[in-house]
Amino acid sequence: MGSVNPIPWPSLPLAHKAFNLASEIIGRSFAFITRLSKFRVVQQELFSISPKKGEQARRKLLLAALKKFGEKGYENASVREIAEEAGQNVAAIAYYFGNKEKLYAGVLEGIGDYLRAVFSKVAEDSRERLQEGSPDTGSAAGIIKRMMRSLLGEQLEGSEFEKIRLVMLREQAAPSDNFELLYSRTLRPLHELFARAVGIATGDDPASEKAILRTHALFGQVLSFTLARATILRRLGIKKLEPHHTMQIAAILDEHVDLICEGLGTKGMGR
Repeated sequence: MGSVNPIPWPSLPLAHKAFNLASEIIGRSFAFITRLSKFRVVQQELFSISPKKGEQARRKLLLAALKKFGEKGYENASVREIAEEAGQNVAAIAYYFGNKEKLYAGVLEGIGDYLRAVFSKVAEDSRERLQEGSPDTGSAAGIIKRMMRSLLGEQLEGSEFEKIRLVMLREQAAPSDNFELLYSRTLRPLHELFARAVGIATGDDPASEKAILRTHALFGQVLSFTLARATILRRLGIKKLEPHHTMQIAAILDEHVDLICEGLGTKGMGR
């Protein structure tokens, strides 16, 4: 029999090269997962969950009301439709809430609780840093980025934010008598905190009209990916935003924050 040539082992330099390449791929994958985890806050639940049967029925009504109010608006969503969606009878709405208006108030209060929970950690950390002394532009920019990323992370597919989107849109377009519940307890405090960071980063008075408008414009960059999602999905030719899109969006938003804060902060020093 003829001799069989042995399968050659790779040379030592080639083996090292392959090992280094594999290590680099693993490292990049780990870094990607680590960065992505920064977008996902601990899953927040809309409306408190309780093992008690009565509280479970109440929560089902709130979730059903959130859906129907979002789809049809307050005036067009009937209590019968809401009860049917929740698998409850109409009398349950009167029992737990009293009437349709108080049910809607409960929905807005629940949305406020959810949003405060989403921003609770970054808001707490930010207030501590702002109270420590005089944060520099870099620290303020970091606060802005964290708040924007917290909201961006909530817009990933399957989050609770998707459930509140339509009601939030309706309240912004035509505020109801209950909008104050959402504004005074949740939206205004978060907006003011964000404006403080923006003011420090840009040199503007946080309470000034300019700082308030700039704050709103910055947050609008994030919200556009939810409130105007159909347009961006059509432009990209996709059906939904994937995690890698979120990474790209976050990097772009960070660049915008850096450019705005560095440019305006430098300009402010010359004022």
